[in-house]
Amino acid sequence: MADLHFIKSSAGLLPADETAKAWFEKLRSGVPVLAKVTVPRNPRFHRKFFAMLHVAYDNHDWPTIQTQHGPARCTFEQFRKYVTVKAGFFEMGATPQGKPRAEAKSIKFGKMDEAEFEQVYSAVLDVILMEFLANWTDKDMERAVEAMLGFA
Repeated sequence: MADLHFIKSSAGLLPADETAKAWFEKLRSGVPVLAKVTVPRNPRFHRKFFAMLHVAYDNHDWPTIQTQHGPARCTFEQFRKYVTVKAGFFEMGATPQGKPRAEAKSIKFGKMDEAEFEQVYSAVLDVILMEFLANWTDKDMERAVEAMLGFA
């Protein structure tokens, strides 16, 4: 079973490439087909999300905490997971000791559709502006993200 790509038209779903066309032509009329349908996410929007996270991480004044093992600092990956959970996109897990623990949802293309990803982006932006860059506006963030992506 291969992934087949179709495009919606006024005539219905049409094959989007030669592989889909060849498969579709072999299909007899009237044969039922079971399909799991997904709308591919926009990779530019995915890059924009990570650019936003990097802008926030790079522009926050991070404290260095001294521990018995030396200095400790929040890593980018820890920050990404924290803001995702704080934005409400998490699954509950448990520690080996049986204590509940919120774990950030995966934002991989296959795990989240475009509509949910848009919600994540908006909610994470709100967390960043409230908790990490309180003196920024959403327009400030937009300009910084566009500059980071090379669009400004």
